[in-house]
Amino acid sequence: MNEPWIEKVIREAQEAGKLEMTEGVGQPIPGLSRPYDPAWWARNWIDAERAREQSADLAMEIERSLPRMLSGTDMAEMRTGLESLNAKIREHNAAAPRNELPLLDVETLLKEREDR
Repeated sequence: MNEPWIEKVIREAQEAGKLEMTEGVGQPIPGLSRPYDPAWWARNWIDAERAREQSADLAMEIERSLPRMLSGTDMAEMRTGLESLNAKIREHNAAAPRNELPLLDVETLLKEREDR
């Protein structure tokens, strides 16, 4: 029997264990138990756009806040400000895992500020 190419690729990946770490493996399909909604794709798209917009808003807030925070003279105050931004980022990432923003490297930012 001649195995189709794609079936071979999938079988080899399964045998190598590459598909075991796939996101959502072994989990039910999200929303499967809800009643059928003909506009599900539009609702999902709107939710994704809102999440991207929230990520962009937070990224702009960080971009505006960083220079102001790092222009101070009190290192403890700067650290507190940077940690508060990281708290906002953590909160955002928990609510929107597909639009995660990286945490600020507080130590590196303070060291760079100190070296100026």
